[in-house]
Amino acid sequence: MRREYERNLRYKNGDQWGDPVEDPDRPGKYIREDVLISRNGKVPLRHNYIQQFIRNIHGQLLASPTQTVVYARSRDDQPLGEMLTNTLQACHQLNRADRLDINVIEDLCLAGLSCVKVRYDYWSTKNRTDGRLDAVNLNRLFFNRDVEDPRLFDLRRIGEICDYTFDGLVLNFARTKEDERALSEIYGVCRDRKRLEGLYQHYPDRLFNLHFLYPNDPGKCRVFEVWEKSFRWVVYTHDRAAGEEEIHTDLALEDVEAVNAERLRLGAAAGIAPERIPLVYAEQRPEHYWRVRYLTPNGFLLREMECPYAHEEHPYALATMPLVSGQIRGMMSDVVDIQRYINRLLTLLDFVIGSSSKGLLMVPEECLPEGMEIEDFAREYVKVNGVVLIKRGASDKLPKQITGNAVPAGVWEMFAQEMNIMMQISGLNGAVQGQVAKPGTAASLYAQQAQNSMINFSILFKCFNDFCEGRDEKLLKVLMQYYTTRRYVCLNGAAYSETALYYEPEMARQIEEFNLVASKSNDTPVFRQMTDEVLMRLLEAGQIPIEVFLSNTSLPFGEKLLNDLKTLKEQTAAGQVDPALLESMQAQAEAQTDPRAMAMLQRVME
Repeated sequence: MRREYERNLRYKNGDQWGDPVEDPDRPGKYIREDVLISRNGKVPLRHNYIQQFIRNIHGQLLASPTQTVVYARSRDDQPLGEMLTNTLQACHQLNRADRLDINVIEDLCLAGLSCVKVRYDYWSTKNRTDGRLDAVNLNRLFFNRDVEDPRLFDLRRIGEICDYTFDGLVLNFARTKEDERALSEIYGVCRDRKRLEGLYQHYPDRLFNLHFLYPNDPGKCRVFEVWEKSFRWVVYTHDRAAGEEEIHTDLALEDVEAVNAERLRLGAAAGIAPERIPLVYAEQRPEHYWRVRYLTPNGFLLREMECPYAHEEHPYALATMPLVSGQIRGMMSDVVDIQRYINRLLTLLDFVIGSSSKGLLMVPEECLPEGMEIEDFAREYVKVNGVVLIKRGASDKLPKQITGNAVPAGVWEMFAQEMNIMMQISGLNGAVQGQVAKPGTAASLYAQQAQNSMINFSILFKCFNDFCEGRDEKLLKVLMQYYTTRRYVCLNGAAYSETALYYEPEMARQIEEFNLVASKSNDTPVFRQMTDEVLMRLLEAGQIPIEVFLSNTSLPFGEKLLNDLKTLKEQTAAGQVDPALLESMQAQAEAQTDPRAMAMLQRVME
């Protein structure tokens, strides 16, 4: 997968002649393909169609933005769902999740796999701890190779290769000065090479040439973060008196038997039959759990602990294209070979055109005047209003210009056929690219062509949306676990109820997990316009009050007008109306140059 990922990324970035081919002069040796082509006197040309393919997918992602919304299945929990929605979106804004999504969708195209690490960490720029999303490079990621389940349920070991500076190593793994001294002894060489960090040259393909034990940068310290799914024996108890079920890791069956014996003794003293005394049922069971180890290349264990998160899983969120028989392929793998053949045709056409005769002039010797060289004849021949003296009797032997067919028949047809195949496989026809349609093309047909082209990308965006739901569900559980104080989370500018403006830990603890589901909602201008039109029709029909309209509309003046309306009602109730406020509301509505704003203001004044 990594080899294919490296090749696809190389083709996307324009290095499309780097495939190794056998050197004909040295059997058994391999050289780059562009070196062999240049040796034969040709120029290796390329037409990067793959970059256009990726940019179109980026455009589709950015043109149809989505946001994760937490929906409550019961109406009573709807305000709490809005509170968690704001909490999740505020964390997305802090992490700039929209930029991470661009990398995720590109990794899905190139490798069919992408990874984001979800954790709770300290933000030095914000001077607080908060949820954190970090992209994991696929060259540093590893997991068990026998994965077959397309949902990755059989994932039991996953981790990454981390390279820290010595300062970052101390910040992450040292708790005391003694720990810092121990790290200095383990990574003494890396600490001493810190001065070389600025001299390190970051060559482009460094991540594809990682050494397992040594980092490329001599000033970095290598650490292996390994998450493993293990099992342990636990004691499952069911207390029939309290109706509670629990799983204990530090409880022995003898302790449960002692509790039951005490209950029987107290019940017998009270005259209760033994069969009527509720006892504690206990059973030993094996249980799976995730634990993490941080290892050094020479075998030192820096830290080991059980999963600290409430979701009790590893912190990695994986996005995968369909996993079939344990194999993953990116969408780009289908067009790389076609791109390669197109480049070969371009190079062949350039070579044929360059080596064919173009305006060859054949001059008989009898035509050359005395004292004129062939070079002088050629200069005079191409000069504007040039005059060449021809010898007497040589009029039947005039110079002759030969122009041959530069390109053999069928080469351009073959090139057009390859471009057509590329378009069919990638789905990038003229309609989805926004090109001008042919004369006579109906608008409905043009729209249908664009819609049909999007079918090729349905599986890509389906996998991306599933990844976003899994990532955000894991992130939401982390935030609910570590948010222990009240926080202001309404950062998206939309108007919500008072309950949704702040994150209340006490309210979040009351939410049952199965009552909430994270899903994606559309956030496009067309979607917002349709929502505003529906709200406007309901307002005009008198089905909703003006406050409900202003609370849910996406119009730019809605929130300001709602706040002014609340202030106006409070002043009216107190018998003190500020004329300046009325003038401000009227000026605001006129500035919008929207008749709907004036109509709403008139409704408010009434």
